[in-house]
Amino acid sequence: MNFKEIIEAWKISFNPTDKEVELAEARIKICDNCEYNIPILTVQVCKGCGCPIGKKIFTNSFDPCPLRKWKEIDQPYFDPIKTDKTIL
Repeated sequence: MNFKEIIEAWKISFNPTDKEVELAEARIKICDNCEYNIPILTVQVCKGCGCPIGKKIFTNSFDPCPLRKWKEIDQPYFDPIKTDKTIL
């Protein structure tokens, strides 16, 4: 995640929509049992990227999990990439 994405995730976490809460809850279920989830003081942190998980789950980026564990649950919440270009 880049700095802009991190700031946006923090902003969303303070006033999420119902859909953002739904996605965050699905993501945290995966993180709760992940080997990369480590406690640092009172905060759960992703060992793969260093992000606090309680905020990272609100990112509006598609599957930013370093282990790609969010891909399946993220797909219904993100529109497929639309492009006018074709291979031919």
